[in-house]
Amino acid sequence: MMLLQPPTIASAQEKGMILDVAALGRHDPLGADIPYVRATDGWMFELPEELREWARSVIGGNPHNPQPGYPSEFPCRIEFGVREGRMYAEML
Repeated sequence: MMLLQPPTIASAQEKGMILDVAALGRHDPLGADIPYVRATDGWMFELPEELREWARSVIGGNPHNPQPGYPSEFPCRIEFGVREGRMYAEML
């Protein structure tokens, strides 16, 4: 698994790294509880520290066990980047 390294972009008009994401999950090496994304092509990326809280909130919301009557959010496209010194992830 590789660490996701989003590009730095200059403005909102530019696009960051866009991944087709099959799943968002967590792995637990020695109790670390590290969020990751699995792309539809099979690549897996560990999320950087700055995106881990975002991932935990999405995972807690509904990604793997949707409630009856509610569709899963995945697969979907997610844009990752760094703008104005802040890392972001945006579901497209």
